[in-house]
Amino acid sequence: MRWIALAVVAVFFISCKKEATRWHTDWLLPVLNDTLSLSNLYNDSTLGINGTQIDINLSRTLLDLSLSDLVKIPDTTITQQYQSNFTVNNVTPGFVFVNSVKVHDLDLGDIQLKKVRVQSGQIQLKVYNPLNTAVLYQIELPGVSQNGQVFIQNYTVQPGTVQNPTIATENIDLSGYEINLGGLQGLEFNKIQSKLTLKTDPNGQAVSIYNNQVFKYEATFENLRFDYAKGYFGSTLIADQQQFTLPYLDKITSGSIALPDLSLDLQIENGFKMALRAQIEQLSASNTQGQLVSLSAPSIGPNVYLSPAVGNWNTLQPSTLNLHFDQNNSNIKSYLENLGAFQNISYQLQPNPWGNTAAGHDEAFANSHLRLKISAQMPMALSADGLTLQDTFALNLAQDLSKTHVTGATVVLDATNAFPLACDLVLYFMKDGQILHTVIADAQLASAALGQIDPLDGLLKKKSKIKIVLPPGLVADLQNLNEVVVAATFATTDPSTGLAIQQQVQANAFLALQLQLQLQTQIRP
Repeated sequence: MRWIALAVVAVFFISCKKEATRWHTDWLLPVLNDTLSLSNLYNDSTLGINGTQIDINLSRTLLDLSLSDLVKIPDTTITQQYQSNFTVNNVTPGFVFVNSVKVHDLDLGDIQLKKVRVQSGQIQLKVYNPLNTAVLYQIELPGVSQNGQVFIQNYTVQPGTVQNPTIATENIDLSGYEINLGGLQGLEFNKIQSKLTLKTDPNGQAVSIYNNQVFKYEATFENLRFDYAKGYFGSTLIADQQQFTLPYLDKITSGSIALPDLSLDLQIENGFKMALRAQIEQLSASNTQGQLVSLSAPSIGPNVYLSPAVGNWNTLQPSTLNLHFDQNNSNIKSYLENLGAFQNISYQLQPNPWGNTAAGHDEAFANSHLRLKISAQMPMALSADGLTLQDTFALNLAQDLSKTHVTGATVVLDATNAFPLACDLVLYFMKDGQILHTVIADAQLASAALGQIDPLDGLLKKKSKIKIVLPPGLVADLQNLNEVVVAATFATTDPSTGLAIQQQVQANAFLALQLQLQLQTQIRP
């Protein structure tokens, strides 16, 4: 109703005056009323409550290789065909004229497989009939079975010609099939058998089989993934370098922190029943200023060896090796205090470093993995000095100065801080990446260390009120700006000495914010 009354009054004055009328009004608009805390992160993989303090758990999995990553059969086509050496006349209906077994070699490099079980994948069968009567094809893969039943497929393929044989195709899901790759006697490796049986149509006519007629089938194994394998998994070197960015650290533009004594563990896990050689060649990190620190320790560089896993499907126990880094055997503090957002790890893994010493008895299961994990546990306590986080946001405040427009603006921030960090704010207003205006807050968001304990929740708190006045030149230039950079500089400062000191973050700490926008506007008809 107030807006309607104001509009009526505005219309009245406009209609009564011949010259342009202007009003100057002040507005105080609520923008944000919220509480920021870490409570939604407790008990996840990063933060947890430990009495009255918060603990940080930086556990991460850097590498996770499963059976299908280590042992693969590439998409492979096996073919079996029959071609008569001479002409056979008057072949009677229902006559079996082919019944043969063929052994096919799989090219798997230095991997020698005796048996696998298919988790997922398929086989595409394609059969060709050049005879002028229907032919009954029976395709059997003697080493491929499911629940004790050998893989057999029967097809009746309609008549064709030498120039244009009739083709029949089918895709079959192989999930759950076991494949014996031991050959005819079961003593070899990387061999798969096929048996082809051909019979003329029992209900057809007598025909002749000529030596230019080729009867064949093709079996293509596609996208095979395994949940069990047995054999020799080779000794091919797995060397890699992984790079990843830690969230938020890439927003830090300057400053430093000091951490309490802490430790870091790098765990290597071998879930395969085979020997393993591992080497951590380098672990390094660089911050946003380009400063790089490499982790230095006796276990970085040399080879380490892991014994095979033990057990079977439901009892598998991986072999693990833990590399421990602390202030006594490494430069772990300077490594973490560098605030390296851009992490880099170089490593080598080598199965069977001494060759086929297990005589082809390597084994792997669905829950077999080669893993590389990193973990660091520490209390959330730090000393910060000029630690500056910076981020960029899009800005769209276009206005027409010849009409109703903003003539002045102030950002008003009321805050209750239960974190032991003081904060200075600077805003950079930009156009296409170039800074045109810089605005500094008139006060600091004070640290909870300068406050008092609230008897209701037992937390140390400090209230602050910050005003960020936007100068007239900036307000007049709003329509030309498209970005704003917010730079927040944090410090844990001793109020008596002015020096940075280590502060413990309180459990259940929070930052309550009430943000208002104070605007002065000029209203023109």
